[in-house]
Order: sequence, then structure tokens, then C-alpha cells
Amino acid sequence: MTTTRHTPTHTETSPDTAPRDLRRTWRWLAAAALVLGPLGVTAIRAVMPYWTDDTPAEMVAGFAAKPGAGALMNWLSLVTTPFLLLSALAMGFVARRRAPVIASWGTAVLFGAYALGSAVSAPDVLTSALLGRGDDQASAAGTAALLMDHPPMLAGALSFVIGHLVGMVLVAIAVVRAKVVPWWVGLVIAVAQPVHVVSAVVVPNRLLDVVLGWGATTVGYALVAGAVLRTADEEWDLQPQPR
Repeated sequence: MTTTRHTPTHTETSPDTAPRDLRRTWRWLAAAALVLGPLGVTAIRAVMPYWTDDTPAEMVAGFAAKPGAGALMNWLSLVTTPFLLLSALAMGFVARRRAPVIASWGTAVLFGAYALGSAVSAPDVLTSALLGRGDDQASAAGTAALLMDHPPMLAGALSFVIGHLVGMVLVAIAVVRAKVVPWWVGLVIAVAQPVHVVSAVVVPNRLLDVVLGWGATTVGYALVAGAVLRTADEEWDLQPQPR
């Protein structure tokens, strides 16, 4: 007597092998990263106890005068970095289907730049540590300058500055070409970073950076996040398949 082996269909698949559909969860996480990343940088720029064009001696003097602000900035940097990295991936993911090439390039450049962000934040942490140990300001400034001028650190800092500027412009173009947001949202994101550079170095102005630099970036990213939340699960990603 022969028997016929019954192969279960997808509808008969055991609940243990049916993965949960987390597309909505991923959309919420992507939207949160898109907002929290640039918002964290905006907060950092608002509380930092010195300004970007200051000399190492002026930077150390700022930390010495406002140790609480320096400590807050360092903690914000630690918390913000993961969200910045995730925001770069989210921007590329949301634009990948309709603008795959520029989304891929923009994400790669932006993610790589953010990954090198420690080259910018390391002197801040070092300065806080040296002053907390009781080192004099001149000694702390000399050590911080030595770190900032060391070739790998200098290369990392320059790559971060150039990379996040170029990458931000590329992902701004990508989300517009992919019809995620209107053209003016992409324009806000693309223009905000050159404004940040101007306010950070060319015409040093904290308020300009907080409002029209990283502040405007946060607004633009928040509008992209809103589009992500309104995206249907079927448009966002493929449906999970049984194991």
C-alpha cells in the first residue's frame, strides 16, 4: 500500500514559521531616525561652548567657562551619531525604487561621512577629560591641537565636512526625483548644509546655523519622515515570506 506525503501550503504553514510583518514598525523607526539625527545635531550646535572657527585655545577656554555645556554636547554627540547613520540609510531606502543610482551614491557618501564623525567630536571629549583632570588651559589646547592636526584625524574631519555636505545634496535630489516629497522640500535640505558651512566658518553665526542650517535640515527631514509614515506597507517593502 502506498501513501501520499502531504506538503503543507502557505496557508497551512505553522505559526512558528510565519514571520511577523514589521513593515510598519520599520517605517516608524526610519521616520524617527530621520528626525532625531539632524535634531540632535541642531541641539549640539545650540549648546556647544565655543564656535567652529575658534582656535584650540579659544575652544578650551569655552569648555573651561561652560563645563556643563561641554558635557551636554559630548553626551548629545554620543546619542545622536547612531541616528545620523540610520537617517542616511533611511533617506536612501525611501528613494531606492524610483531613483536607485543617486540614492545609492548619496547614501554611501553620507553614511561614510557620518561614520567619520568621531574625527570631529574626539577633540571635544579629549578637552573635557583634560580639563576635568585639572590640566591647565594652555596644555589642554596644545594637546587638542596635536590631535586635530594628526594626519588621520585631519583627513577624517575633512572627509566628514565634505562628505556630509555632498551626501546631503545627493539624497535631497534623490527624494525629489523619487517623488517622495515636493521639489521645495529637497531644495530646503540641499541649501541648508551650504548655509551651515557659511554660518560655521565663513560668517560665524550660531543663530543662522541653528535656524537655517541644521534647523532647516531637521525640518526638511521631518517632512520626508512624514512621507515615510504615509507610505503604504506594500510600497515601502515586500511582504515577509514564510520560512
